[in-house]
Amino acid sequence: MHAVRIRCLHAAAEIAALRPAINALNLASARPDPFSTFEFYENVLRRSGSLSGGTRSRAWFLAAFIERELVGYLALEEVTDRVLWRPSKRLGFLGAHDADRPHVVAKAENIGVVTEMFYEYLWGHRREWDLLELQQQDSASTLYPPPKGVNLTGCWVRHGPNLDNGTIRVRWRTLQEYFEALAPKFCEDFLRKTHKLLASGASQLLTSSDPASTPALLDLYCSIEKRSGKSRTESTIGGTPKRLDYFRALLDARQPMQAVIQVLVLDGVPVAGLISGAFAGPAHKGLYALHIVFDQSLRSAGPGSAILMMGMHYAIAGRFAFFNLLCGFGHDKTRWLADMTATRCAQIYRVGSLISWRRLLGDAQRWLAARAPLFVRRCVRAARNRDADDLRQDRAGPELERRAPPVTVAERETFRTLIAEARRGRCEWLSTAELMAAMPAVAGHLPEPKGTPRYAAISARPADAA
Repeated sequence: MHAVRIRCLHAAAEIAALRPAINALNLASARPDPFSTFEFYENVLRRSGSLSGGTRSRAWFLAAFIERELVGYLALEEVTDRVLWRPSKRLGFLGAHDADRPHVVAKAENIGVVTEMFYEYLWGHRREWDLLELQQQDSASTLYPPPKGVNLTGCWVRHGPNLDNGTIRVRWRTLQEYFEALAPKFCEDFLRKTHKLLASGASQLLTSSDPASTPALLDLYCSIEKRSGKSRTESTIGGTPKRLDYFRALLDARQPMQAVIQVLVLDGVPVAGLISGAFAGPAHKGLYALHIVFDQSLRSAGPGSAILMMGMHYAIAGRFAFFNLLCGFGHDKTRWLADMTATRCAQIYRVGSLISWRRLLGDAQRWLAARAPLFVRRCVRAARNRDADDLRQDRAGPELERRAPPVTVAERETFRTLIAEARRGRCEWLSTAELMAAMPAVAGHLPEPKGTPRYAAISARPADAA
């Protein structure tokens, strides 16, 4: 076998020159996915300043060659943080925040030697970074534990549990079959909430993967965020222009991952949304749940569960092999029959760097706290709980501020325009009756809507009238 040569590419143009080889190797690898394509990396790099945190960032795209053939790659990103008022360079996966279990991409026969060569390169250039962070590494990872024989002299390794991945293996022919496989108590709770939701007023569902329709659906999706529990967090799509641009770029027809957006509308107002990505590998195609949102004021009616159930409906109808719910919220995902895969986060510190000293200090504090007298530990825990309660109250504000802001006349007109725009493309529109028929075990059990619909009555303010 010829020697493996490693190059580290920092410029976007250098990476772009490898575009065909990157995408071909991804499809030929053991686990092809949409987060290892050139288009995904390009989208992240264009907006890396806001997506990765830190003050500055640049790509560390490690490419392995045998002669002139690309045989493996590892997409990393260098982010400059501030530690004790001084710059500290951290290497992590490129686009890890939006990806699923980043990994070395290579063919099965090359992945072992390629991984060793990547470690050798990183160790040889350890003066250029302070921390190498490898997130979401499962038991199949070739990166962690490091291969035997890898030299990590001068480095200090720590690891801990990371957020588990949840993936539903689609093995049912209909949504009703899937629903009947769920736990009885879960089904009862879902039916109760869904009945309440659909009885609240006229409901419709819009679903599309057509680039002519998805931009309008994305705008409808973002309109839900300000009435959701995410509105005071950094996990919204519309929170920053670059974050919104990142998702708009995912709607491009040239993307290997086809974006699918579903929006649930109640009395003309969007109340829940799900953004998924469809990706076809050589053996099967999968669906990835990228983002979900729902109106917090309707929480008791379960709009989040309803839109996720329709996402499962799309996965079954589209004959996808799996519905990947990505990481986090493991307990909830097991109720949806997701198989959970445990992952770890490995942190490799360069000995003597400021960030390694900060970690040592933190470990020492935790060691002392664990051995403190029980009375002291209880006092510290109580103080932390009080601080956490104060922080939650500061973020939430008074009870009135936690309620969803009223929908104005102008907003309703905007929703009507966006819905009409989405329907001009290839957009599936399920009426109330069709949505009831699509939902499992709901048809024939839903009472007639009574009283004032949830979003029907709108008090026009002077500003709206103007």
